[in-house]
Amino acid sequence: MKADAVDLSIVDLIGHRLREDIISGRLSPGVQLIEVDIANKYAASRNSIREVLHLLVRDGLATAIRHRGVFVRSFCEGDLQDIYTARRTIQLSAIRSGSAYSPALLDQLADIIAQARQAIEQGKWQDVGTLSLAFHQAQVSVLGSRLIDEFFLNISAQLRLIFTTGPDERIVQKPLWVDWEARIYECLLKGEYNEAESELTAYLDESQQALGRIVRRYEETP
Repeated sequence: MKADAVDLSIVDLIGHRLREDIISGRLSPGVQLIEVDIANKYAASRNSIREVLHLLVRDGLATAIRHRGVFVRSFCEGDLQDIYTARRTIQLSAIRSGSAYSPALLDQLADIIAQARQAIEQGKWQDVGTLSLAFHQAQVSVLGSRLIDEFFLNISAQLRLIFTTGPDERIVQKPLWVDWEARIYECLLKGEYNEAESELTAYLDESQQALGRIVRRYEETP
């Protein structure tokens, strides 16, 4: 039992690290996840890495191709509907739950927005995307559910892979999204939850449409 628990913790740890690499943009769609390289990097057994890769495939972040290996997954426009259905369900529930956003959480949201604006000024568009994902991850954390937090991290990783559809992430990351997130934050700060829900609903509708246009433009045709 003890060995199993240790193996499970190693699998979870490496899985989290790889997912963080996807969310931060360090792993892009189409990159091969080579079992032996990952095992050497994390000083883990090949069996543990196989389990990690199996979980990434299960979670929709990787694709296993017979006789070729496991690759970071590419997403298409058809995937957006599923992702945004999940986003609306979780993020709007976080506002409707009636849970008060603590001063610490509000400070975290404000800090993320400030960092995103600085990244825009510096032209670090990949960082802007990472911070946007962090903003929405923090927003749902008010639900206080570890399972929901874990599930939403997976949604964030899938969104990051869609962000990289085009040749330059600046096409996706525009200042208007940070301004919109700032308006959502201001509503939460004032306790205006109906207004926050309206702003977030409009944000999700518009961002889904914008990402859909980008995916259609750059998606490879068979």
